[in-house]
Amino acid sequence: MKRILYTDPHTAKEVVMDQQSDGTDVIETTQRFDGLIKINKQMNNDYRANATVNTQRHVQHVAEIPNVVYNHLLETLGPPAQNPKGWKAWLNNSENRDFRTGGGNI
Repeated sequence: MKRILYTDPHTAKEVVMDQQSDGTDVIETTQRFDGLIKINKQMNNDYRANATVNTQRHVQHVAEIPNVVYNHLLETLGPPAQNPKGWKAWLNNSENRDFRTGGGNI
């Protein structure tokens, strides 16, 4: 029997608990991020290389990652500060390009 534990309309995130026939409980978190992918593609299209040269803007927005994906990456890769190579490899992977908001490699 599935039971919704939590729904967040702002992030389109839903947490559901499902009681299995053997008595175990499975908690599943899902999140729709179709809109986020569209925004990321638009930001990627608007990206201009070298737009921050000779400016005080030293930080650049490189990706927008949904909560459920980010939490999964924290579990598998660890925090970005502790494993920057792993995070860069994940962001530069062509399978994850929909999360990127700018051109080039990190």
